[in-house]
Amino acid sequence: MIVRNSPVSPRRPVNSTPETSAEAPSTAAAQTRPAAQDTFSGAATALQRTAKVGAAPAGNHGTLMREYLTGARPPPADFEQVMGYKPYAIQTKHGQRMQDPHGDASAPGKIGPDKEFDPAAKTHDYGYDLLRYYAKKGTPLAPEARKAADALFREDLFHFANDQKGLGSRIKYRAWAQIYATAVELNSRRQGYGPP
Repeated sequence: MIVRNSPVSPRRPVNSTPETSAEAPSTAAAQTRPAAQDTFSGAATALQRTAKVGAAPAGNHGTLMREYLTGARPPPADFEQVMGYKPYAIQTKHGQRMQDPHGDASAPGKIGPDKEFDPAAKTHDYGYDLLRYYAKKGTPLAPEARKAADALFREDLFHFANDQKGLGSRIKYRAWAQIYATAVELNSRRQGYGPP
């Protein structure tokens, strides 16, 4: 939930080839996966799957965002080059989450459980950077993408709160989860659910 101007790395993304770099923006690094049904196009994917670099996939952008944030879909091939960092995965009690290593829970005055909410915030920050990434590439995601990032943030905050042992702790963290999630959602509404 931080806003920063990350330097753009001049390097190519890890595992990239000349075909996946900026010289050929129509393909991404090949990823070995078994044949499966593509969620967005409905077409069967081959063993070597490629995706357009920078082009927002067609389909439900809310589902797309959730797939990015849970690691079901890898970051766009040139995300690291464009945004200046490589997201990493963590495993939580409630599933895998992708993280922005520079993210944090940025509450005004650092009030509330900002350290406890950092894991949820780092995932949320990655989601917002995906919105910025696609806007920079000229193919912004639909409002459903930001709504999905905010919804997963709310979900993760309440998972943390509900996982607390004592009733008093659960009540305290639920109250803070409501405050943090509502603040984020109101800001998204104010910004028209576009890139922050």
